[in-house]
Amino acid sequence: MKISEQAFLLAWHNQKLVRDALKYVHVSRTYQGYEDLFQEGIITYAGMIELHGKLTRELNRLSFRKVVWHTIDLLRKEKRNQNLEHVLKLLITNRQFSSAELNLVLAQELPKLNNTEKMLFYSHLINGQSITSIAQKNQINRVQLQRVKRQLLVHLRKILILDYDL
Repeated sequence: MKISEQAFLLAWHNQKLVRDALKYVHVSRTYQGYEDLFQEGIITYAGMIELHGKLTRELNRLSFRKVVWHTIDLLRKEKRNQNLEHVLKLLITNRQFSSAELNLVLAQELPKLNNTEKMLFYSHLINGQSITSIAQKNQINRVQLQRVKRQLLVHLRKILILDYDL
């Protein structure tokens, strides 16, 4: 759906609705992903304004609920991604790979990765940079990077499980 500038500006001027929805879901302003969730909420709210037209009390009530559920969905996805990352770290630490074994597996797999996957592997997984900062530096959509990260973690987990029969 294409959102008009007017709908976006109306949503932006009434950002209290989005902030209250985030507060309702217990997302504090100190949460590291607050800005991303806030932006997603504004876009969702603007989409609802575009769909229904005028700002009414009923539209605000529906928009509030939609922002709440959309935020909950995003938080669930993030938690699932963190769980995948945690499982990968546990596989590596519990197996206690020797550096030679791990280097051998990575040396075989890294050339097979595309440029985006390599960048994520080194920048995010190894150096610990945030997805948002990597997205801004490389002008890639944050959601796309999260999708690539999830696929990369699943791929690496499969490789480690298959190669070492964990």
